[in-house]
Parts: sequence; C-alpha cells; structure tokens
Amino acid sequence: MAPLMVGFLLLWMLALVLAVAWLLGHLDWCGRALGRAWRRVRRPPPEPLTVPVEQLAADLRRLAAYLEAAYDTEQPAKMERVTAAALAYDWVLLSACRTLEVTESGVSQLPPLDPIDRLTAEAALAQRGLAW
Repeated sequence: MAPLMVGFLLLWMLALVLAVAWLLGHLDWCGRALGRAWRRVRRPPPEPLTVPVEQLAADLRRLAAYLEAAYDTEQPAKMERVTAAALAYDWVLLSACRTLEVTESGVSQLPPLDPIDRLTAEAALAQRGLAW
C-alpha cells in the first residue's frame, strides 16, 4: 500500500478509537481539555464594571420602600432593620453616583451617609435624570 494510504488508515483508526472511548466515557479529560482550549482561543466578552442604570433605579425604589416599611413597623429589632436598610440604600445610592459620574464635593464615598449627604446625592442623581 502507498504510504499516504497507510497514514490515512492509521488516522481513521485513531479517530475511531477516540470516538469509541469518548462514547464509553473514558476520555472526559479530552473534552475538558478541548473546552479549555476553546475558551482560551475564544474569550467571552468582558463583564461590565457597572450595574445598568435601570437596575440601580429598581434597587433604589425597592430599598426605599423597604426602609419606609421597616421604619413604620413595630416588629422586634426595628433599629437593626432600619440600619441595615439604610446602609443597603446608601451602597446602591453611591453605586448610582459612580455609574452616572456624579461627584459631589461634600458627599462621602463610603456608607453610612449622613442625612444631608444622602439628600445631596439624591438631588444630584435626580438632576441627572434618574428617577426611582
């Protein structure tokens, strides 16, 4: 037989053995290696560094409602609930400020915000068109 025919036959037999082994589940490492190689060649698109503005507005709306409900309730541990809700609201408020590039000189960059800083940040965001 011609050397080309022998090479083709060996390649065909190797492919057949690999296919049978894969079907039997003995070469799962091969599938993982191919998957890693594919992810290395075809990288996923980068994740955005900021949260979408719509999500921030929805979170602010939800947290503001929860803060009001926690303040109006007479359940046990009321102060802890109000403090936690205010802290979560401040985190999302500052995240919205970073996303919309609002930089107020008097506003702290870390929660908890005092009421004046919170009001200043809310006014600056409303001035930028964010409604919640």
